[in-house]
Amino acid sequence: MLVLVSVFAAVSLNAAQPAERITDWREAVRCLAVFETVASRSFAAHVQDSGAGHDDRAVQYDDLAMSLIGSMGERFTFARMEQAETIRAREAQALAPRSMEEVQALADDCRARLPDPPVMP
Repeated sequence: MLVLVSVFAAVSLNAAQPAERITDWREAVRCLAVFETVASRSFAAHVQDSGAGHDDRAVQYDDLAMSLIGSMGERFTFARMEQAETIRAREAQALAPRSMEEVQALADDCRARLPDPPVMP
């Protein structure tokens, strides 16, 4: 019984730990692709069922993506922007076959690890 309580306490403490902040711009660019994917799929779902609330989620994630894009313009050189676009395109391609639930979980992780509103590190 004591072992179960200890395990539960350890799991609870781990769950309560704040997520590690993203400090690498490449990882933030991957989050950009995740946000864009959630927004795009949510807009598509809204077209199929306009009353299901997908439009609100699409706008929310589009805003998060635009925040990252805006900070890229402020912080990145042209060469880094080109690198970022290559990373973003590869990540978007890798996300394509994944389920919406998987991509949403990645988006939730990104949101927890980036500042609000998100900016490039």
